[in-house]
Amino acid sequence: MSKRKLDEDSLSTASSDSADSLGNVEDYQRAKRNRRVRFSERTVFHFPRTQGYTCVPSNGGTTLGMKHKHAFVEKTLISDEDLSESDTEDSYDSADSEDNHCFMPIPQKDRKDILKAAGVKKINKQEAIECMQIRYSRQICGCSCKEFCEPESCSCQLNGINCQVDRDSFPCGCTRQGCQNPNGRHEYDPITVRRHFIETLLKLREEKYLWHENTTDQEHSNDLQDPDHVISFATIS
Repeated sequence: MSKRKLDEDSLSTASSDSADSLGNVEDYQRAKRNRRVRFSERTVFHFPRTQGYTCVPSNGGTTLGMKHKHAFVEKTLISDEDLSESDTEDSYDSADSEDNHCFMPIPQKDRKDILKAAGVKKINKQEAIECMQIRYSRQICGCSCKEFCEPESCSCQLNGINCQVDRDSFPCGCTRQGCQNPNGRHEYDPITVRRHFIETLLKLREEKYLWHENTTDQEHSNDLQDPDHVISFATIS
């Protein structure tokens, strides 16, 4: 057998293998897509607003909460458009649209207005006093060292814990150079925290974009190869 014949046979075999491999990948993607859970109905429970008593705000009292019993239930059908959008938007829309204020606290005056608008007629002022006491108790922490930590007097070292500095001289008063605590010293770095927050948001946006592109390509390929394919939806009872 000539060398040219061998080369043609090799190319033919390689082409066949590539086609089979491509077909297997497409079959796998189609089967994986068909195995995904689909819902046909959405159930939303609505809870009335009430005074919370479950958290300590950074200022004032009047915390926001919800009642233990829902007021009413809303059921809506999920359309084809909702299903196509939910894959790429539901998980990350809130992060995209609220980048600048999703973690900002609500002022006490606004919390009062929210409760009054929800029908809360009387706000318990005792909660504000209790929150103030809790915030004050949280200030009494850390060692009382000034710049230097002495082994015989540093309360953090005596209790076997590291020193903690969230801001200048709080809660521990030791400096980075003067801390002699063998358990270590942890200093809060707002720049590092902010950088981590931004990097996380960028990563979520990138994943959303890649997922949207991948889903669009798969749906387009499926429409071309299998025009009679119909997506089945699971009914939640």
